[in-house]
Amino acid sequence: MALKSKNTEEIKFEDLEFEAEYIDEDEQETRVYLTISGKEQQYEPEWDTYGVNDLDIGVTMEGRPEITIFENEDKSYNAMRLRVMDDGEILNCYFNYPKKDYPYVKGLNKDFDFYRTCFNFIFNILKYRDERNVVDKNGDEINKFKQVNLETFAKYVDQMTRVGVKITEGDNGYNDWIIYKME
Repeated sequence: MALKSKNTEEIKFEDLEFEAEYIDEDEQETRVYLTISGKEQQYEPEWDTYGVNDLDIGVTMEGRPEITIFENEDKSYNAMRLRVMDDGEILNCYFNYPKKDYPYVKGLNKDFDFYRTCFNFIFNILKYRDERNVVDKNGDEINKFKQVNLETFAKYVDQMTRVGVKITEGDNGYNDWIIYKME
């Protein structure tokens, strides 16, 4: 007995939706990709590339930072990638952020796993500059940002000449990362 789908509407070729373009090979090789602050990306395809889950907890890497945005048209969030590059190695560090009010993020809190790495990104930049930035009047660490201009934080890090990232244990079974150094 053959199973039939409840939705028997036939899709015709005319129903297919797509966008395409032709890119000349010479044009493609000369295409310049920019980071969030407008500097030219320095991607080196022959270098060894790692994600945070490829490395052990406690591993650190320092290098040249590059931050780019990855837009999700059909989602309520986008992602940013901090790429740290040095000595033939690249570490890709991603975090999701709500795109509703971008460049601002509102109500970002430490307890929401999906945006936890975004919270940590902002928190660690503030903490690196001065630990007093991340404690309240009672001396307790903050656990929520009412509103933050994420774009300015990303541009701030992207414009650094060197950053240090440390792999940490995440709350959801995946590794996490923090920025521990900026120059």
